[in-house]
Amino acid sequence: MNANEEEWNLLKKVQQADFVVVELTLYTDTHPNDAEAIHQWREAIKEASQVRRQYEARYGPLSLLSVPSKQAIEVGWHWNSTPWPWQR
Repeated sequence: MNANEEEWNLLKKVQQADFVVVELTLYTDTHPNDAEAIHQWREAIKEASQVRRQYEARYGPLSLLSVPSKQAIEVGWHWNSTPWPWQR
């Protein structure tokens, strides 16, 4: 697997983890007493955060919420510089 494929696979994991968080958020909004769903929601948030940090450590920030990242602090990050994550 080449570097580009690795990046895309990790980005896909970020998107999948975010999707799970959104779906569980919607479910727990309508089922606030479902303790198992709330537990799954908390675990999903942890997983999504971990995968996002892993991606950003290797390829740079995905959103303004990620700044200041280690990369932004050490080498600078310019949002108007290409390629953006989805353009790689």
